[in-house]
Amino acid sequence: MPVTRSTPNELILGLVSISDRASRGVYADEGIPALRSWCERAIVSPVQFHERLIADDRFTIEETLRELVDRVGCDLVFTTGGTGPSRRDVTPEATLAVATREMPGFGEQMRRISLRFVPTAILSRQVAVLREIPDHAALIVNLPGRPKSIAETLEGLRDDSGELLDSGLFAAIPYCIDLIGGPRIETNPEVVAAFRPKSKPQHEPVIGEPQPSGPGESAAPHAQARPMPAAQAVPDEKPRPAAETGAFSAAALNPFKNEAPRQQPRPWHRPVIEEHRERPRMSPEAIARRSVQHGVPLVNSRPRNAIEPLEVIVKEPENGVEPVCTVIWLHGMGVDAHDFESFPRELAAFGGPAARFILPNAPEIAITAHNGYKTRAWYDVLNPTFTAPEDLQGLARMHLRITQIINDVVSSGTLAERIFIGGFSQGAAMAIYTALRQARTLAGCIALSGYLPAPELMARDITAAGRSTPFFMGHGSFDSIINPLIAQKGSEMIEHSVDTLIWREYNMEHEICPEELTHIAQFMNTALQH
Repeated sequence: MPVTRSTPNELILGLVSISDRASRGVYADEGIPALRSWCERAIVSPVQFHERLIADDRFTIEETLRELVDRVGCDLVFTTGGTGPSRRDVTPEATLAVATREMPGFGEQMRRISLRFVPTAILSRQVAVLREIPDHAALIVNLPGRPKSIAETLEGLRDDSGELLDSGLFAAIPYCIDLIGGPRIETNPEVVAAFRPKSKPQHEPVIGEPQPSGPGESAAPHAQARPMPAAQAVPDEKPRPAAETGAFSAAALNPFKNEAPRQQPRPWHRPVIEEHRERPRMSPEAIARRSVQHGVPLVNSRPRNAIEPLEVIVKEPENGVEPVCTVIWLHGMGVDAHDFESFPRELAAFGGPAARFILPNAPEIAITAHNGYKTRAWYDVLNPTFTAPEDLQGLARMHLRITQIINDVVSSGTLAERIFIGGFSQGAAMAIYTALRQARTLAGCIALSGYLPAPELMARDITAAGRSTPFFMGHGSFDSIINPLIAQKGSEMIEHSVDTLIWREYNMEHEICPEELTHIAQFMNTALQH
């Protein structure tokens, strides 16, 4: 839930220090104290700090950045640490993974400043990006790890006479925050002078009642107080470009943008209601007589058809370990649950949590795209390219049958937040379809070598629980069965609708590789910690 601003122009600032040893308590963290001290000296307008000390783990970094921007509502996030060339330095990769647009000038200027001191500055890989969700945007900046370098990078370099030699990053940040709809930041010119174009109107900070910030902010008073002239107006930025296919248009990727106001529902026409009320009611005798005349029974003697349960294989953790979660895993088309009986053991070998696996079997159906050939499949495939038209009825029916398994697991005493749903190929597509439409937030959805089915229905069908469920999608760059471009287009559409989506691409075909298993294990462990 977004935090509340104490004043409309209060900056919500996230500070993230990334260090394996500091996060374990081996030594005291210096990054966050240095960042906070500098910001308190440089920023004179109100600031609300949100601090995180985390390990050098890519999934943890990504999730922390998403949490600070999407759920806390930070306007600006500074990270420190993890930007070098060593294998554990993954902060830039994690930052780019959550980005909608890169801001390359920040990284260029950071290296320019650092090169005045050490030639190894060229090894630094800091980046700055924008993360944009439908109703909020934030700037994320990677900073150096040393406190002295943080100050030099942010405020710039001066000669002995005080003349500015190189501008610091923060001189441009307040205007950047203005442009993406954030609060107006005022700075102490003795530390760093915020630069804004002279044509941009100035205004006094507004002090008023507390206002919501970040996602869900209904109206930004600071934005209204600082209108831009038409000549300087910045056009609405579009979300990350999607595909050239109609099913994945820019509008589909961001259904919230430029949405026309909904019309109020038309009131019922009262004379029609009154007309129905005035109709004479038939007596029970008349109803019985008419039923006999037309051969219609008064009571339906046949019970309603219950949802036919799927056959399942249940795999408990090996060595009698108590499971900490349950995974419902859906196989691909043309195989059955037995093909994935070894998958739980393989995932555990790569660090996955102790999990009870439920492996359902898909029914045998005729596949239209394969000339009616009967095989195990979750739904019919009408088009071999996995695009429209699609078997919408089959998807909806199977969604109910898989949801029945989820409900049964919950009824047995397992919390929904400890249940993962996932699958491979068509099973991955079915898992995505089901997870987006759940009434309960799940621990996560794991989709390997799959795609988003029925993308045109997602905006209509997605639930609040579906938005809150974390998604992991992995795909082979050389997949000849399901085109990776189709999978990636679907991932971009999902990312604009859910809180957390992690997309990974691997140098492989339509298969699963060790690196992917490592990432799945990390995703599951991270999801279970929240």
